[in-house]
Amino acid sequence: MKAFASDLDGTLVFDREVKDKDKEAIHMFQKKNMFGVCTGRPVCSLFDIEDIPFDFYIVSSGALLLDRNKKMIEEHIIDKNLAKDIFNYYVNKATIIVQTNDLHHFYATGVYNNPLLTLINSFEDIGDLKVYSISLIFDTNKEAASYVLDVNERYPLLAGYQNNNSIDIVVKGVSKGTGVKAMKKHLNAEEMLGIGDSYNDLPLFKASDYSFTFHSSPEDIKLQVNDVVNSVSEAIYKVI
Repeated sequence: MKAFASDLDGTLVFDREVKDKDKEAIHMFQKKNMFGVCTGRPVCSLFDIEDIPFDFYIVSSGALLLDRNKKMIEEHIIDKNLAKDIFNYYVNKATIIVQTNDLHHFYATGVYNNPLLTLINSFEDIGDLKVYSISLIFDTNKEAASYVLDVNERYPLLAGYQNNNSIDIVVKGVSKGTGVKAMKKHLNAEEMLGIGDSYNDLPLFKASDYSFTFHSSPEDIKLQVNDVVNSVSEAIYKVI
């Protein structure tokens, strides 16, 4: 049995929708294999893919692993004091998303197209919730890139991964890569396949037995994968 882990935004989801041809390919793949998501999004932000019965979920950049029923398999929690320090240090430099174990609230300091959006003004607004990841959203990809080193040097117990114009921060040693490795073991899969489009997918590519990205991806991303395709469906039909 094979398992296939797909990034969401810019990979499987475009303009809040999944293409019909990709849905059909996923359904066909799932007849004998397992297909799931591997995303930097929090668990409360999967509303645009609810109509697809995924077999597993790797969310918050690998900090939280869930089975097909969204029951927890594994979690990695950021220390509350560290999370608070990040929030207070970057709140005037970027829009901040605090990814928690709350299934019904998407906590952010700015407006987002999310039906569960809850605007927060201070870190205390999230109360006693667990923090899996913190995302810093900048105006441009270049600005985000300029802060990656700062995040990783300032917080040696954490790891920051650039995702286009954002930086996703998790516990050090946690990534999409550790997520797919743990999920492969949990599923007892013979092979783990991966597909993504951005720099935060590099750990996913490295941890996968076979990896894909797109012709539209940055050139240095293409150098890190086994194959380059035009869509998720094309990748699936190559391995089915």
